[in-house]
Amino acid sequence: MTWRSIVLGMIAVAAAGCNAEPAMVRQAHKVRLINDLRQALLESVEAEKSAVLATTDEESASLAQQARQSAATINHLRGELRALVVADGRQVEIEKLNAFEAAWAEVERVDQRLLALAAANTNLKAARLAANEGAADLDRFVDALGELARSVTATDTLRALSGASIAALRIQPLALVHIPSADDAEMTRLEDRMRALGEEVVHDLAAVRDGGQVSSEQLAAATQAWSDYQRVLAQVLHLSRENTNVISFDVSVHEKRLVTKECLAALAALLEAVDIGPKAVR
Repeated sequence: MTWRSIVLGMIAVAAAGCNAEPAMVRQAHKVRLINDLRQALLESVEAEKSAVLATTDEESASLAQQARQSAATINHLRGELRALVVADGRQVEIEKLNAFEAAWAEVERVDQRLLALAAANTNLKAARLAANEGAADLDRFVDALGELARSVTATDTLRALSGASIAALRIQPLALVHIPSADDAEMTRLEDRMRALGEEVVHDLAAVRDGGQVSSEQLAAATQAWSDYQRVLAQVLHLSRENTNVISFDVSVHEKRLVTKECLAALAALLEAVDIGPKAVR
């Protein structure tokens, strides 16, 4: 072996070392980015789950915003990662990155719908409305009927007052069953029953009026309380029908869980491809 061949060999080894070092640096950078992507994805999922389970509009909105911020971080990180992967030009890494980005697009699609549902909180709003304003109006109506009964002696009028009170009180538990229901048919049955009970109340109030044994002022107060309760009940049922809390929980537990699992699997496959890339050329 001549000195020339030895020197050329040494130069070749040195050059190979110089080329290998940037590849290893890029590999470490890509691995770090993938781990950061995984962490940001898990943080996004945690914020989304918390937003779904939050009990106030403010908390839901704040947690939904945290989930969106994590998504923005993911999009920034994957852009940085794509630049490195494309620069290295390894086909397997490009394919795995494309697969991850497709899975991430599905997560974003689900989140766009899910976070809006979670922040709407219509079931919680319906429950609060029924338990507060609705219950107060119903109590006012029943109390007004009780006041009317104290001045009545006719059996028919007393029976009508009692019937109106019982029918009205039966509506509230049905409304509270309606609020968490996820079954449209069940909600329709409950609404039909509440409507029938409401018609009983109206019929009994008309009988009380026709009996002529109560003051018009007291009857007007009772009728107003009933009207107020019906107005609140209509709002409760409208909010309940939107079912945003029920739907968001279902989407989170099923659809979001599935696309998150697929996204994490795609990230793991990408990490494996990146990890073996430089090793294959050493």
